[in-house]
Amino acid sequence: MTAPNGAILFNNSTGSDTTASGLGAANVYGSGASTTGSSAVVTGISTTGVSAGDLLWVQSSSGRQFSIIASVDSSTQVTCDDVFANTESGRTWAIGGKRATFDNADSRRLFNDDSAAGFIIETETDQSISSVIEITRAATVRGASETQRTVTQTANARSFQVRNGNTYQFQHLKLENTNASKTNAIGIALDSGNPYLVAYKCVFGDSTNQLKNAIARANNTPAARLKYCVIQNCTSDGVVVTYLNNRFVIDNCLITNNGRHGIYSDVQGRGIVVNSIIANNTTYGFYSDHADTHVQFCGNTFYGNGSDAININDMVEGLCSSNLFAGNAGYGINIRNAHSSDIPIGNAFFNNTSGEINGASSIDSITLQSDPFVDAANENFTVNSDTLKAVSYSLNDDTKVYQFSQFMSPVADTSLPQEAGTQVLPFGQWAVTNPEAQLHPLRSS
Repeated sequence: MTAPNGAILFNNSTGSDTTASGLGAANVYGSGASTTGSSAVVTGISTTGVSAGDLLWVQSSSGRQFSIIASVDSSTQVTCDDVFANTESGRTWAIGGKRATFDNADSRRLFNDDSAAGFIIETETDQSISSVIEITRAATVRGASETQRTVTQTANARSFQVRNGNTYQFQHLKLENTNASKTNAIGIALDSGNPYLVAYKCVFGDSTNQLKNAIARANNTPAARLKYCVIQNCTSDGVVVTYLNNRFVIDNCLITNNGRHGIYSDVQGRGIVVNSIIANNTTYGFYSDHADTHVQFCGNTFYGNGSDAININDMVEGLCSSNLFAGNAGYGINIRNAHSSDIPIGNAFFNNTSGEINGASSIDSITLQSDPFVDAANENFTVNSDTLKAVSYSLNDDTKVYQFSQFMSPVADTSLPQEAGTQVLPFGQWAVTNPEAQLHPLRSS
């Protein structure tokens, strides 16, 4: 297969769904393309400025419409990577330029039937869709130039659904839903074929245009990794990891103000929740009702959840270490059927209504004597280092280890985008008040 020359570009202001394919240095188009059934050759076009690796669009009456150009054969002919379904002539065609809308029926083929390995779909503008977009082959969907773009679903439907055993990446996007009904308003649904989802610097949900869930399983045993993501204001659970023997990683994420649990797992799960903030969710921060849950919780902040911060049947082969639990309306940690190996280690607690830990013993738990946050009531989770600086122990006469060293050195992570008034700190601590900018101050324009 021929490597694409770049990303397939969308712009709903300057792009076109009738005179552009989305990829190519030159934008040429017309209405005289001819295809032969079961052939990859297309004639009756102009190849001026066209190169192998550009994307050809032919508006066929049925079947394939898009294919990467493998070779430029003449001034009027190319051979593509893929065969076309029909013998037709006088068809609308285009190479290069920018497509306009995700929602266009022809454009949608780029996400599924006409997609190919290595496809990157970038949008330079916000997009609106009116039904779920199915993605069935490995692909990346992202905001162009590392800039956040909003994809608004107007139906009571999933925004995206991924399927088959491929890796799907979403980057620099905000997903929201404007429909009054939210029963199926999922940001990304993970369907059959055990797909693997990677979401990076994405925002799921909006205080007005809410989702039901940011991520949820639809079928089979998919896996997911979320890094530097915000999951907010969902009407139900923020993240639903309901899949057997799943692998999920939630890394440096903010999960806040969701209508039920922050993270919910009702089937045996294997995962990691690390360096994240799970705050102000209506019921539990993390909840699992399966007998065997294999989850690692390390370096997180659980704050202000409406019941237990973590409510779990057990943590077989799991670990709960170096987390901070404050202001939760239940226990910090509630293990309903603990095994002997379920021993939380080195966690700090402040003002959890029901207590620190229920159902298990612990090692080196720290009971803080004052509020560890600068202004958590306004979602500023910067840690007051004076509260934690005494939490240390000595390995020997010369070496002192600060158990919460990640909270002691508020050095900005300059690898992440910054904006005025925003300091992005490592290890789950962010000195900002805008939830959508908590982890990565993404811009919407």
